[in-house]
Amino acid sequence: MLLGLGLRLWFLAVNRIDPRFSAADDGDYYVRALQFAVTGEYHDNSWLVRPPGHIFFFAAMLKIGLWLGDPAIGISLIRAVQVGLSLALIPLGYDIAQRLFDRRTGVIFATILAVWMPMVELPALILSEPLFFSMLVIHAWMLVRWRDERRSGWLIGAGITLALAALARSPGLYGVPFAVLFIALSAWHAAHQPRLRRVIPALLSFLLPFAITIAPWTIRNYLLYHDLIVVDTLGPVNLWIAMSDAVHEGRGEGEAKAILLQIPQSERQRFVSAELRRILQTEPWRFTRNFWPHFQHIWKAQFIEDFFVKASFFTRPLRSVWPLGLIGDLIWFAFIVAAPFTLLSRLREGAFRIIALGWIGYTCLMVMLTHVEPRYLLPIWLWLALYGAAAVARIGQQPLRFDRYSRAGLAVSLALIALIIGYRDYPQVIRNGIAREQAWMTAQQAIARNDPSAVEQAYQAMLTADPDFADGRTDFARWLLAQGRYDETWQVIGDYQTHRGNLIRGALARAQGDAETARLLLRNTEELGGEDVQRLALEWLSPSPTSVLTLGNDLDLGYVMGFALGERVGDTTFRWLQREGVIRLPVPTALTGTEIIALRLAAPQPTPLTVMVGSQAYQINVVPGGWRVYLLPLPATTRGTDEVVITLQAPTFVPYRQFADNADARPLSVMVNQIAIR
Repeated sequence: MLLGLGLRLWFLAVNRIDPRFSAADDGDYYVRALQFAVTGEYHDNSWLVRPPGHIFFFAAMLKIGLWLGDPAIGISLIRAVQVGLSLALIPLGYDIAQRLFDRRTGVIFATILAVWMPMVELPALILSEPLFFSMLVIHAWMLVRWRDERRSGWLIGAGITLALAALARSPGLYGVPFAVLFIALSAWHAAHQPRLRRVIPALLSFLLPFAITIAPWTIRNYLLYHDLIVVDTLGPVNLWIAMSDAVHEGRGEGEAKAILLQIPQSERQRFVSAELRRILQTEPWRFTRNFWPHFQHIWKAQFIEDFFVKASFFTRPLRSVWPLGLIGDLIWFAFIVAAPFTLLSRLREGAFRIIALGWIGYTCLMVMLTHVEPRYLLPIWLWLALYGAAAVARIGQQPLRFDRYSRAGLAVSLALIALIIGYRDYPQVIRNGIAREQAWMTAQQAIARNDPSAVEQAYQAMLTADPDFADGRTDFARWLLAQGRYDETWQVIGDYQTHRGNLIRGALARAQGDAETARLLLRNTEELGGEDVQRLALEWLSPSPTSVLTLGNDLDLGYVMGFALGERVGDTTFRWLQREGVIRLPVPTALTGTEIIALRLAAPQPTPLTVMVGSQAYQINVVPGGWRVYLLPLPATTRGTDEVVITLQAPTFVPYRQFADNADARPLSVMVNQIAIR
């Protein structure tokens, strides 16, 4: 437990992904949950009915954060709860394994849950997945407890937790038949009572709580959309997009999504259902065209793929956690190879194998029909890890027997090894990847000792080893931008789109005077970059010197941090200061120490503002009533320097709590339009 906690806290410390700035599922859930917490109104996603579980959970945590004055506290609470659930799975996994097999299996399985990379990063990296996964494991644990103790309370809990899993991600619905078979077979073979009198009450104890938990949401959907939408429309829509004429004929998913957006939300499920029936009747082979490539894609070394094959890390801290990631792939390979020996052996765990095989089979089918994402594969890895742990636990515990069960396990294990090895030339991938990383590290060392020729040589070696690595190109382009080599920067950065790459593109356009392109790129990156782009820009960029900085015009990234997104009222642009902000202002000529700082500020209410320049602190009372310029002397200690770093601090308020009919839940203080050194 302590090891698992330490690894999760370590990952949180190096992780920079922030759902407030995400264009992915997390960003959608965060925005809608915050709206729900503020207004009490639940709104579906603009083009899909998504599961509500994460919205309700996020909204509860964000509400607490709002009571404490900052929704960011709510995000920390979400992660704290999810880390707690992740840690709880360790003893629960031990209990499942030792009840189904033995204590040695329990220790091995619990260790996997504690240290395996996907388990460590899950509660920190993807906010919109851990609730489903945690509820699934708790559901399975309760079923096993019921099997051993025959108390109906465990079945009630199993029904509720599976329903919560389904409300977090609708594939939880497909766990019902697996659980029903497990309960029926377990009850059928129990002693003392007639079989039907054992089976029917047990099934009702599970199914009724499940249905009661799901039903309010299903009824809400029917009343709103006049269609039977049990949880969401994600499954039918994703399947139709994968099978659509647009994708089939090579025009891409964008066209299919555009078609859906033209159809009212209430009619989309009926439309995609009719389209799927048409395709099934006329071209049923479409459903199987991706079976084999997607099936191959399941059995890949995930961290090696993420670190050495993909064009970008996509903001994940892979360099910081690479030892854990590589160990994780070795753990994954071990339990994948070992699991068939238990899954195809004589039953030791009773009917639970139905649940494991059911989830493995369903998940494989789902991703083979639609598309493969690592998070979708977690139910496969969960149960293969359990059965792999059982196989490893038997090593040295009993004589080796080569019966028909062992031969079947060996055949499947060898087939999986062939799939993994045959998917990609991993030895060559690793060699190229190591060469790339060594060259990248050499470049960082050369930058630290200010050796430009060595920097360029190292970066060129990096691109030779991996010419498609967009993050490496972004680093090289960032260095070239700082050198003022703009044409070479455009050539190096290439066309592959990442948010960090677009930050460099925007800064490059700004440096070349293309303000319109710069605004578009920098605004988009700040809104959807998946991290605090103001902080990143302050670390990465060296913008042009200026004596006057206007905030909020989307050209101020690299100068500011700790502010809300830019806004415009008439011709005036500004940013709201949040609790504490930094303005870094490089100036064209060295300071004399006699200059004046001019701050153009406004506030909706009297607000005390602390302005720090070096060790010198100034107090300003920003008064309401419009824009005012506040003048402060520049400290004499700045004499001879060519940069001023100004820190602003002010107490915040949350508009929706202070002003009627205001739904703005941001923590704000004062508005900053301009800062100048005179």
